Amino acid sequence: MPITTLVLPLSLILTNVVWSGQSAVPTGQEVAQAQGEVPGESKPARRVHVIVDRKSGVGGTVITEEETRLVIERNGKRTEFNKDLVIDVIDLVDVTSPAPALVYLRDGGVRRVQLVSDDFDEVRHVIGDAPRSIPREEVYRVVLIRPFDEQYKALRESIDPEDHARRLALCDWLVSQRKYAMAEQELVPLVEASKLPEAVALLKRVRSQLKLDAGRAAAASGRASADAKSANKDADPLFDMSGLRLLSDAEVNLIRVYEIDFDRPPRIAIAPADARQLFADHASHPRVPQDPAEQSALAEGDPLRLVRLAFDLKARDFYPKIRVLTEPESMLRFRRDVHDSWLIPNCATSGCHGGPNGGSLFLHRGERGDTHVATTNMLHILQGRTGDRPLLDFSDAARSPLLQYALPRDETATPHPPVQGWKPAFGKRMNDAKFAASVSWIRSLYQPRPTYPVDYEPPDFRLPPAGSEADQDEPSR
Repeated sequence: MPITTLVLPLSLILTNVVWSGQSAVPTGQEVAQAQGEVPGESKPARRVHVIVDRKSGVGGTVITEEETRLVIERNGKRTEFNKDLVIDVIDLVDVTSPAPALVYLRDGGVRRVQLVSDDFDEVRHVIGDAPRSIPREEVYRVVLIRPFDEQYKALRESIDPEDHARRLALCDWLVSQRKYAMAEQELVPLVEASKLPEAVALLKRVRSQLKLDAGRAAAASGRASADAKSANKDADPLFDMSGLRLLSDAEVNLIRVYEIDFDRPPRIAIAPADARQLFADHASHPRVPQDPAEQSALAEGDPLRLVRLAFDLKARDFYPKIRVLTEPESMLRFRRDVHDSWLIPNCATSGCHGGPNGGSLFLHRGERGDTHVATTNMLHILQGRTGDRPLLDFSDAARSPLLQYALPRDETATPHPPVQGWKPAFGKRMNDAKFAASVSWIRSLYQPRPTYPVDYEPPDFRLPPAGSEADQDEPSR
């Protein structure tokens, strides 16, 4: 029996495992099985988010639940639903301290976070010490990630020692989690007891991987020793990254507003009360409807029409009231095709643009998919210069220094400055797909470029600190 036939037993024994890297949204029953209850803790009131349709949802505490009827309450108001007429009823997660979790987004994305609270209006989490939040409208479900040791223990205890197929499935899961030493410990007695050819083959594969890992570790240890000597020679013990801030939620949202593409618009939300205030503030403008019925229809209709009106009115005070719930096209392209694809993996190391040696271009590092990190770094790129040239060349995107610096030195007229350890992000042979996607992103940006009304100054490590010897004859900064 080939190992692939063990998919069904594996899925049965993984009812206590929380998914990692899985894009499908787990069902309510799967979540209940996976998360379970903590022994000894009293069960809190059940909080849910009812997804009424593709655009709206309502949160509250469950008062009554029957086969087809659900009653929830929030702020003293009760709402009744026919469960057959709603898309889903999502149980919210209760945590007493930050805990690892997966946030399944309504656009199909999945984000791994340190969860602080799963609330009716937002999902709050932290990155380092910085608080972050995701609007409820963007979230489908939050799932806690149980520690690996808990998952393993639960799986192992659920298997009968005589059930060799399920034991083999457990070993296969350990291999998928790259726990090769643990897989070997499970496979040795399994092979002795069962003589399963599939177990013998898997054990050979695991031992080959362990041998390969040992060789890599020895080589890495030698490189690390050499790197440490080099790093210690040039290290700056006074460098502190804690003061380097990321853009706030409000600043990220404001930049999203300026990047809205009406041909491929992101999801937008505007409160009707804010729309009516816009009408009042610009009542004399001919573009603002005077009829109350027309105003009401505009305030409660397609929010994109309100955005167009606000842009026509140049009502910049209103822009922060526009909530852009998903990334505009240009920002999505940057994060996906540039930032996460090659910029951060290749250029944001601590010895390069992710540390004090980055010169005029500093790149924050963070969780993959973090829009705060990506938007802050995009701002660094848009404002960045090399000498007297901007990093982006909008007249000839392919000639942008940002991209030329990422090419091998013999393939560009603008080679990256000589830096120890530098390697071309696009490889010895130009990675055509990544390069083309990066050019496409630059071309997707609006021209002429807007000036974001954001009070943020990217760090520049070319400047000496105030009061240093280089500063003695200059006014203090």
